[in-house]
Amino acid sequence: MTSIIKLKWGIVEIIYLVIIFAIGFLITLLITPYIIKYMKKKGNVGYDIHKNARPEVAESGGISLIVGIFAAAILSIILFPIFFNVILIFIITIGLAAVIGLIDDIKKLRSRWKIALTIFTGSALFFANLFNFIKISSPVLPFLGKTRLTLIYPLLVPIIVAVFANTTNMMEGYNAEGSGTCLIAACFLFICALIWDSFEAVLFTIIAIAVLIPFFIYNRYPAKVFPGDIGTLSMGVMIACIALFGSLEVVIFCLLLMHIFNSFILLSSVRGFLESSKIQNSMDDIILLEDDRIKASDQQNAALTLPRLILAKGPLTEKELVLNFFIISIICGFFSIITLLIIAWTHRNLDFMFVIITGIILLIPTMYFLYKFNRIRGIIFLMVGLLVGGASFLIFVDIYIMHLPFSDIDLIFIIIPIKELIAFVLFIPGLVLFYFITIKYFWFQINKGKKIETKKSV
Repeated sequence: MTSIIKLKWGIVEIIYLVIIFAIGFLITLLITPYIIKYMKKKGNVGYDIHKNARPEVAESGGISLIVGIFAAAILSIILFPIFFNVILIFIITIGLAAVIGLIDDIKKLRSRWKIALTIFTGSALFFANLFNFIKISSPVLPFLGKTRLTLIYPLLVPIIVAVFANTTNMMEGYNAEGSGTCLIAACFLFICALIWDSFEAVLFTIIAIAVLIPFFIYNRYPAKVFPGDIGTLSMGVMIACIALFGSLEVVIFCLLLMHIFNSFILLSSVRGFLESSKIQNSMDDIILLEDDRIKASDQQNAALTLPRLILAKGPLTEKELVLNFFIISIICGFFSIITLLIIAWTHRNLDFMFVIITGIILLIPTMYFLYKFNRIRGIIFLMVGLLVGGASFLIFVDIYIMHLPFSDIDLIFIIIPIKELIAFVLFIPGLVLFYFITIKYFWFQINKGKKIETKKSV
């Protein structure tokens, strides 16, 4: 991570960033209509399954995202040549994700193959870091500060890339669901990058926002184009690169908490990785009504997803459902800012009163959103519980686990941090408890909705 302040740049560099944004934005905006026409001409279309008319929509529109990203990134190399290494790896990593996504759009890879290949996507980051072409630092955590995972963390990098890629891919299905939530996350990430004083994060976030805005215009309801896996996987990998290059892993976790939450409850409810077609055929989470509204399935074996949780209180239109996703994303953005300020307080001696005041200010719009969008209240409380529980666990680790009389095991090629492993094992029961509470909350809402419908019909 490179400090913006230490670079001592001025108005020229700001103009460069504006130009990079403009190029990424314009190229994506101009090329997307041509991608739509080409995909329709080639018959690469999908059916919008959340509308009874099932209109045909161009698939693999994420190609325009890739072209925009590459154009903006190559221009960045020209304008900021001292960052050639990180920008090149950024391009290669997203390029690998795009290839895998395109293959999946054409061949429909099995889920396990997709997971393995997205782990491979992170190989460019792993080897570039291994041979000191780039430098990826250990993450900085709230309350604990910088972790001591110097040797083991680089091994986890490909897995981190795969996690972000697949959680983003799984949060796609409704018009602008993926592009809209990723755009909101990128906007908050830009704020966090400025606070954290990370040039790499600022640069790559500007590129992300530049290409996501025009794509969102065509992907919003009623969608003219779907991103396809080439788009969703690339968006997730792009965000993962920003996290790793900008040392903002925990911030990204908060920003994509909704995506991670959705993936966690989905995978837990279906007991592992299943093909999307199998889930839709026998475990579909929603039911499309005749008036194009969407309701939650009340079948016991149906997949548990975030949309199903939101719809548990009654049917919504697709636009209304997606708006709830956007509001949750904004609140997750607030979480990310507070989390980053706590990290800065831990790591850089930031005045804690500033953290408190900022938290109070952000609480005002959060309370307004919870008042206006009552369906997300329980979900937000579950997420807050997860964050508070995680923060409490970190404090527990700092006070007790890190002071246990255990030494790390040196295996010559790698040092195994025993205390961190103990902490990880202790964290698993907490996840199980969280899932149990989520299940109880969902069925409470489903049964409550059934009672209301019964009273209306009487």
